Amino acid sequence: MLPAVLIFTMIASSFQMFAIGVLAAPILEDLAVSRWALGVVGAVNTLVGAASSPFSGRITDKIGPRRSILLLCGIAATGMGLMAIASSLWILGLAAAVSGVPQGWGNPATNSLIAGHVKPERRGTITGVKQSGVTLALFLAGATLPSLAQWTSWNLAAGVFAAIFVLFGVLNAVWIPRSDASPVSPASSDGSVFQPSGSASTTSNTSTSDTSTSDALSVESGGRSAVPTFIWQLAVYAFAMGTSSGSIGRFLPLFAEEAVGMGRTAAGMLIAVVGVCGIVFRIGAARLAGSTVAPQRILTVLSLTATGTSILLISATTVGPWILWPIAVLYALGHIAWNAVVNLTIISSAPRRDAGRFSGIVMLGFLFGMTIGAPLTGWVVDTFDSYQPVWFGAAALAAVAVAIVSRIPSDLGTPRN
Repeated sequence: MLPAVLIFTMIASSFQMFAIGVLAAPILEDLAVSRWALGVVGAVNTLVGAASSPFSGRITDKIGPRRSILLLCGIAATGMGLMAIASSLWILGLAAAVSGVPQGWGNPATNSLIAGHVKPERRGTITGVKQSGVTLALFLAGATLPSLAQWTSWNLAAGVFAAIFVLFGVLNAVWIPRSDASPVSPASSDGSVFQPSGSASTTSNTSTSDTSTSDALSVESGGRSAVPTFIWQLAVYAFAMGTSSGSIGRFLPLFAEEAVGMGRTAAGMLIAVVGVCGIVFRIGAARLAGSTVAPQRILTVLSLTATGTSILLISATTVGPWILWPIAVLYALGHIAWNAVVNLTIISSAPRRDAGRFSGIVMLGFLFGMTIGAPLTGWVVDTFDSYQPVWFGAAALAAVAVAIVSRIPSDLGTPRN
């Protein structure tokens, strides 16, 4: 049941971020706030996630993935419960802040669980399945929330998912192994280093680690590995892609309604399409990265696709609503699938004892980018009454990500036996 645990956890950790975007129109009408203010609420969610992710990563390494995941589900349910009773922007902001904690905790907790309980040869597929939980959350938000809000209200729609996350927590408590015993080989669980293929083989001996390549992990006096260069590179890459994807994803339904003339339900289904395609693309990209294609090459292709997607958005207002459907598919490929490849790279290239901490550092970059993207987008649209500058900026950021990933070793994260 491990795949179900991972999917449930990632849905719970990320859902509110998508819910605010999908429900943007009714929230704006009900609370009478500006797009910038709603963008700030979304930024609160990811800012808390960004700020807390390095700490949640360390907490995960201390208390273990099981306890971390159960705490995460409880906090996620609380955040959605607060959204269900939100009658002002301040309460909605509080709900976003609470949900920011699981937002930053999801990857450190689940990466640690995979590192301790999944054999190396299966990690590509399992990581892809795990990351598909985020895109499944995106699908669920787009496919269900607009209809639920229309039948009842956006508050009650949020309440439905608060109850669902309580159920997720109960099921995870039953299914997550209580023992931290790992089926993986000792080399992957005792803190030794997974090195890029082609470099000298490494044992758990500290002196060997200290004399390996610059991207290998050295051991600090406290027993933890020093943060290697590739983790910082991945964090900067995640920042650029997070800012680009956040600028688009959170305002795509509103853009479809306001600027392109798409109906509210259809705009929600647009996000559902992103979710479905994202599931397929994340699993496929992770499988490739875990078997035949170097992660660095995959990330380059995905970033180039993201650049092209942003450029296509510029034409949407003149071409018409139909162009948004292929854009949604390309957005899922370029802006969504990369996350699975990055997480697999961390799991495959770092000692198990540091999987949570390193994941937290990369999530800090990603969520900080998402934090900047949302309010900046809202401010630009309110100020210039146009989404075009946002799409140009998103394209530029994705292009910067291409340059960053070109500096990452091409053999990093390749499969190990």
